[in-house]
Amino acid sequence: MRIGEIAVLGPGNEEKQLFIQAVCERLELTNENITFGRFPINEQLVLHLYGVALQTEAQAVAWDLLAKKCLGYIVLFPWQDAGSLERLKPVLDTLTSKYEAAMIVAAHVPDGKRPVPPALFENSIGVTAEGKLMFCDIRRPASARKVLLALIESLLDKIS
Repeated sequence: MRIGEIAVLGPGNEEKQLFIQAVCERLELTNENITFGRFPINEQLVLHLYGVALQTEAQAVAWDLLAKKCLGYIVLFPWQDAGSLERLKPVLDTLTSKYEAAMIVAAHVPDGKRPVPPALFENSIGVTAEGKLMFCDIRRPASARKVLLALIESLLDKIS
């Protein structure tokens, strides 16, 4: 059996947990630093989703080790909290400048509501050619799986 690993990043543990729980049948591991779930594609392939806690600089994530194993990244943030995106920008900058990984930046919008917070007009959302911005409701499995599918499509585009 082959395993594909995907890192799910975000400013809060709750968003990552809800997303992985919506995609996977069950959570295999949950604590303050990591959430882990399995998503079987078929008998020969299973995706491992890792919700990784964003650490302080003193406890920086070993991106070089993680990047070698990951197929791509899903970066979550609550749409109504522009500050959460600001906290993610250093991680986005690192991932997009050092690694050629597929990336989806997903703004969580409960119940599909998408009012534009004024703070987002002040600072643009920078997503490179390797990344894509989309909206989802992390509590709804169909919506969360669309984000995962977009990441898989992005991976397929890279190899074709």
